[in-house]
Amino acid sequence: MGYWKRHKRKDLEEVLEVFHQAGWLIEDPPTYYTLKCPCGKHMRWLHLTPSGANYGRNALAWGRRQPCWREGL
Repeated sequence: MGYWKRHKRKDLEEVLEVFHQAGWLIEDPPTYYTLKCPCGKHMRWLHLTPSGANYGRNALAWGRRQPCWREGL
Protein backbone atom coordinates (compact mmCIF):
# COMPACT_ATOMS: atom_id res chain seq x y z
CA MET A 1 0.00 0.00 0.00
CA GLY A 2 1.24 3.44 -0.89
CA TYR A 3 1.23 6.76 0.90
CA TRP A 4 -2.05 7.88 -0.71
CA LYS A 5 -5.61 7.53 0.55
CA ARG A 6 -6.87 4.05 -0.35
CA HIS A 7 -9.29 3.78 -3.30
CA LYS A 8 -12.54 1.97 -2.47
CA ARG A 9 -12.31 -0.16 -5.64
CA LYS A 10 -9.61 -2.83 -5.56
CA ASP A 11 -8.94 -2.71 -9.33
CA LEU A 12 -8.30 1.04 -9.24
CA GLU A 13 -6.14 0.71 -6.12
CA GLU A 14 -4.00 -1.70 -8.16
CA VAL A 15 -3.80 0.91 -10.96
CA LEU A 16 -2.52 3.45 -8.42
CA GLU A 17 0.08 0.95 -7.20
CA VAL A 18 1.35 0.35 -10.77
CA PHE A 19 1.70 4.10 -11.35
CA HIS A 20 3.54 4.40 -8.03
CA GLN A 21 5.94 1.57 -8.95
CA ALA A 22 6.63 3.34 -12.24
CA GLY A 23 7.82 6.38 -10.30
CA TRP A 24 4.74 8.59 -10.56
CA LEU A 25 3.62 10.92 -7.75
CA ILE A 26 0.06 10.33 -6.50
CA GLU A 27 -1.83 13.14 -4.80
CA ASP A 28 -4.90 12.38 -2.66
CA PRO A 29 -8.33 13.30 -3.91
CA PRO A 30 -11.16 15.50 -3.01
CA THR A 31 -12.89 14.11 -6.16
CA TYR A 32 -10.02 12.43 -8.07
CA TYR A 33 -6.40 11.33 -7.69
CA THR A 34 -3.76 13.37 -9.47
CA LEU A 35 -1.01 11.26 -11.07
CA LYS A 36 2.16 13.17 -12.01
CA CYS A 37 5.08 11.71 -13.93
CA PRO A 38 8.69 11.87 -12.69
CA CYS A 39 9.72 14.39 -15.36
CA GLY A 40 6.85 16.76 -14.50
CA LYS A 41 5.53 17.04 -18.07
CA HIS A 42 2.65 14.56 -17.88
CA MET A 43 -0.38 14.37 -15.62
CA ARG A 44 -3.54 12.29 -15.41
CA TRP A 45 -6.54 12.25 -13.12
CA LEU A 46 -8.00 9.03 -11.75
CA HIS A 47 -11.57 9.62 -10.66
CA LEU A 48 -13.17 8.14 -7.56
CA THR A 49 -16.23 7.25 -9.63
CA PRO A 50 -14.94 5.86 -12.94
CA SER A 51 -16.93 6.22 -16.14
CA GLY A 52 -16.77 2.61 -17.33
CA ALA A 53 -15.56 -0.92 -16.83
CA ASN A 54 -12.29 -0.31 -18.71
CA TYR A 55 -11.41 2.96 -16.97
CA GLY A 56 -8.43 1.56 -15.04
CA ARG A 57 -7.11 -0.39 -18.03
CA ASN A 58 -7.32 2.73 -20.22
CA ALA A 59 -5.47 4.79 -17.59
CA LEU A 60 -2.64 2.23 -17.49
CA ALA A 61 -2.44 2.10 -21.28
CA TRP A 62 -2.19 5.90 -21.38
CA GLY A 63 0.56 5.88 -18.75
CA ARG A 64 2.60 3.26 -20.57
CA ARG A 65 2.52 5.36 -23.75
CA GLN A 66 4.23 8.27 -22.00
CA PRO A 67 7.97 8.60 -22.72
CA CYS A 68 8.88 8.86 -19.03
CA TRP A 69 7.16 5.60 -18.00
CA ARG A 70 9.57 3.28 -16.16
CA GLU A 71 8.54 -0.35 -16.10
CA GLY A 72 9.56 -2.80 -13.41
CA LEU A 73 10.89 -0.57 -10.65
